[in-house]
Amino acid sequence: MDFSDALKTKQFFRFTGPPEHWLTALKYWTWGLEEHNRSQWQKVQTGDIFFIHSTGASSSDFPNAKSGIIGIGVVGFNFSIKDFPLWHYEIKNNENKWPLLIPLAEIYLFSEIPDPTTWDNPEPKNDNQTVKLIDQLVSNRIPTSEIKGFPQMGSFSRVSSKVAEQILFQKRPLYLYSGHSKRGVIKDESKPSSLMKVHSATETLRSTASLRFLSEINKRIILKPYSLVIRDNDILARADSAHLSVMQQLLDIFKAKGYDTWSNEFIDLFAHNDKKSFLFEVKSNENKNFRVQARKGIAQLFEYDYFDINKYKKEKEIEFQDRYKVLALSQEPKDGKYIEFINSLDLGVVTIENKSLKPIGKDLGFSNI
Repeated sequence: MDFSDALKTKQFFRFTGPPEHWLTALKYWTWGLEEHNRSQWQKVQTGDIFFIHSTGASSSDFPNAKSGIIGIGVVGFNFSIKDFPLWHYEIKNNENKWPLLIPLAEIYLFSEIPDPTTWDNPEPKNDNQTVKLIDQLVSNRIPTSEIKGFPQMGSFSRVSSKVAEQILFQKRPLYLYSGHSKRGVIKDESKPSSLMKVHSATETLRSTASLRFLSEINKRIILKPYSLVIRDNDILARADSAHLSVMQQLLDIFKAKGYDTWSNEFIDLFAHNDKKSFLFEVKSNENKNFRVQARKGIAQLFEYDYFDINKYKKEKEIEFQDRYKVLALSQEPKDGKYIEFINSLDLGVVTIENKSLKPIGKDLGFSNI
């Protein structure tokens, strides 16, 4: 399946900093912005793509720093604010200059560097080590002069899709480093997760914190034995063909009935009208992994209903006469006992058949849309 349309739903950014700061980003899976960038920080979302721009020696504490684009990254989960020095400049000057943290899920470097667990965070006492790492980090950089229209002023800016395509689809190898990008509760309440209205299944990939669903990227990836690659369902499940097929069928069903349809980085689909609401967790159970998938889905349905849907109802000042939490599967499971268990929790289980919801086990009323 071609997922290139999913790129149209994402934002592209340029994050600029000295190479020693990018080494810290790889070490701790975060990037930082200054307080005056708070309004822009508020707009960065999970799944956004950023281009890693290293500055030269004039903006670095190291004379071997070189300017250029050294990689591509994907924004992860759990935005937060720090109150301590982390980057080389901050430690050297005892200053918390970049407090607004952006979590990182994946980094694709154009050059290979050693396993980040084998070297220490760049700070003044480790400068000899950092010099060597910088040489490796910038060795295969792309000069910004080769990317038409690449913005270079300031430490942070949006990037147009035309500029993004020039960098994304170059034929050079990509060394993949994956961070701790599991989904979780956002730590800073001033930057909440919001539901967004969706119309097609590919739009739900907007919050997928990975580029591995793109064949153009995937075929260029070079993995080393030490690469920390988290092939987590929370990251890649939405890009699964079976998952997207179920999503699109659900959207077609509910939109045809006049329902509003919403999604975010946590929720697969929330559909409602003035009277009824349906919270869906979609699971692909193509590989005889029904219980494993269902167990995750049960927890997700209760968690997302408690946090995200209750928040949404409060903001919209809306109540529903009927509320359903439903596990939507790509194929009908044969595990009747586990279906009974799921139904005992007042959760529905469905597959899609003939453009309608087919209850598996008890209906619980949700098939009457």
